[in-house]
Amino acid sequence: MRRRLPPLNAVRAFEAAARHESFALAADELAVTASAVSQQVKALEQFVGQTLFHRQARGLRLSAAGRRYLPALTDALDAVAEATRAASSGLDDRTLTITALGSFGALWLAPRLAEFEAYAPDIDIRLSTSDRLTDLAADGVDAGVRYGPGPYPDLHAEWLMGETVTPVCAPALAERLTRLEDLANVTLLQDASAGARSSYSWPTWLRRYGVTGVDGTRGPGFTNSAFLVQAAIAERGVMLGRSVLVGDALASGALVKPFDTELEAEASYWFITLPDGLAQRKIRLFRDWLFEAAGR
Repeated sequence: MRRRLPPLNAVRAFEAAARHESFALAADELAVTASAVSQQVKALEQFVGQTLFHRQARGLRLSAAGRRYLPALTDALDAVAEATRAASSGLDDRTLTITALGSFGALWLAPRLAEFEAYAPDIDIRLSTSDRLTDLAADGVDAGVRYGPGPYPDLHAEWLMGETVTPVCAPALAERLTRLEDLANVTLLQDASAGARSSYSWPTWLRRYGVTGVDGTRGPGFTNSAFLVQAAIAERGVMLGRSVLVGDALASGALVKPFDTELEAEASYWFITLPDGLAQRKIRLFRDWLFEAAGR
């Protein structure tokens, strides 16, 4: 008969604190407070009747009992995680949950998902768009596309594509723009989510090309690039177009580039999944299709 088991939360707290040698770092991993981790570890020490850590001014040090206890607990937690993954995958091999920024999801990924459906017809995509940083494991997400400087050492991350920034507008409006200084005579559409020094901001772009006499701070702002693109198509003004997000509109002729200027963006798109994510067929298929589509 199995003996009475220790509380799982206490085991997780001890194992995380031992790996990090810190209650604070363990608390970050477990999304609780450092005080809660400390209390859980104390409860486990009382349960086993042994001191598991020596608390020191500079951090934690495992006791002899803690060093003996830790490997078995790590193996047990790994076994539980793998068994849970296997049980879940048996029920969920057909559903692939992916995450992306709302702008990338709306303007690049969603229009191409029919291609993926033809490429892998047995897999159903669930696209979750959010402007917050998604925790793949905590949020139950299989893979995604992250926009940022990269790399991401806590994940399996691969550089997918970069982009450039240049003014774009509707064809009718482009007829009024022959010189960069002509931007003073049109409305500048602002990316309200861009920082003042970002390559997506008009003040930064105008300084880069030495344009004077144009107030880069004026004009309506949009926090979502999909709305920004729609405003430009509707002849509301000129926007700084990120090449990945405006590529389809340029290809269709809904938008044009009035100037031959390309400023490299400071961030890139990265394919991400959990460290062992590519062990799953559905994630491998999505990854392979995504890179092929980005290459086109």
